[in-house]
Amino acid sequence: MLMGALGQWVENHSKRFSTLEFFVAGGGLMLADFDDSTELNRILAENPFTPFMDVEVLPVVEPQAAMANFSEVIAALLAASQSSG
Repeated sequence: MLMGALGQWVENHSKRFSTLEFFVAGGGLMLADFDDSTELNRILAENPFTPFMDVEVLPVVEPQAAMANFSEVIAALLAASQSSG
């Protein structure tokens, strides 16, 4: 019964994912771009296996944006340490 529900879930949502893979030993990996965490929550809540698994959401940032953010933070920290010392 759960496998049938999972098949329906995959059919309903697979177009939303850039990657959906299952691990041989169980579990899986989904890569998708969500502008709204509510949509992600709804899709995960509809997965029939969600109550039986640990779900980990790892947000990612494009490398250029991440490096720009880190540069701004480092510059702010350096400025703060120079003004207090």
